[in-house]
Amino acid sequence: MTLDAKKARGKNITKTVTVFSNDPGNPEFKLSIKGTILEILETRPLALRLQGLAGGDLSGSFTFSAGSPLDVEIIEMKTRGSLLEIGELEVVTAGREWNLPLLAKASVRPALIKEKLVMVVLTSDGEERTLDFLVQLDHRPRIVLQPKQNLKFLNRETTKLIGGGEPIEKSILVTGGDKTVEFEVTGVELDPKIADAFQTRIEVVSPQKSYRVWVTLSEYQSKPTVLGKLMIRTNDAVRNEISVWVMGQFRQAGKKTSR
Repeated sequence: MTLDAKKARGKNITKTVTVFSNDPGNPEFKLSIKGTILEILETRPLALRLQGLAGGDLSGSFTFSAGSPLDVEIIEMKTRGSLLEIGELEVVTAGREWNLPLLAKASVRPALIKEKLVMVVLTSDGEERTLDFLVQLDHRPRIVLQPKQNLKFLNRETTKLIGGGEPIEKSILVTGGDKTVEFEVTGVELDPKIADAFQTRIEVVSPQKSYRVWVTLSEYQSKPTVLGKLMIRTNDAVRNEISVWVMGQFRQAGKKTSR
């Protein structure tokens, strides 16, 4: 068994393999293999992410520390892309720990972009190594939805409504893309095509910061698919209307045909 350490991050790794034998009493059994990966450089936080509102630069500082007994000398840093800029490296403890500021150029539109930070290091065993770190550049909209685009009520869920099952509720979390954004969800409107099938309500999670829009399906529908838009209205000057697709699936019994 071979493990590619470049594709596995985190110190504790567990892999399971199935062993087959000609033993009639135990022809197959699971073998759990545990191990520890010592990284040349560990990062804090583990995921490198710059986050902020679209239209402005993103910035952040990250800690790199030696993850093995080997001391490390960082001899070169570069990016594989044009959007990420590297600040001045601060040595906290020689050979063991550093702070590195990173900056991302502004994006006019919301976007999640991935860039690579490359470090060439010399370790105390005399080896020169090239290390790649993935950096996410999260240019966020002023108001963020979770889930982002649609809300689905699938067949396996809606069939529970046959015969008077409990209503199905799902929600959309509405939050500011940055802690500085303040807004209110002022209303919710359903497309006329789905207004009879679904009901909505608004829950205040944190005033001016976070809201939850609940969508309820109470009755099984006679159409195979019900699809339409839900419009969330806010008092935000920039993003005052946000639309989301809502879909319901209803498996219909096959029609009998006479010969």
